[in-house]
Amino acid sequence: MLKNLQAKLKDQKGFSLVELIVVIAIMVILIAMLVPNVVGYIKKASWATEQNGAATVFSAAQTYATDLYTANKWSGSTTSITCQTLIDAELLTKTPTVSYTIVPVSSTDTPAIDYITWSSSNKPDGAEARYPMNQTNGH
Repeated sequence: MLKNLQAKLKDQKGFSLVELIVVIAIMVILIAMLVPNVVGYIKKASWATEQNGAATVFSAAQTYATDLYTANKWSGSTTSITCQTLIDAELLTKTPTVSYTIVPVSSTDTPAIDYITWSSSNKPDGAEARYPMNQTNGH
């Protein structure tokens, strides 16, 4: 009996159609379970990158506002600060991949940035595309 089985196994070449279909079905199921997780991780990573960029722009804008105030050129919310302004002032080294909106405080006596906003399709539910996130919009 063992010799018959060994003889059959030696004569068999390759896989049967059923075996191939089962393997392909298992692979499809695994891929179907994996793709949503990978997409979710990519979305979270993009959101974190946007937040880090906003923090960098916020810091550079704060520095720029202080420089303007020191030079007696600060006029509060009427002061227009863009990412290109920060690059020209050599406070940012390159243009961010996200378009950030810099909102200065309204006071002419306080050289500060109120918050940074941007448009994002990566934000988690309930999150706001805003830095710093814990402030409320008084405008």
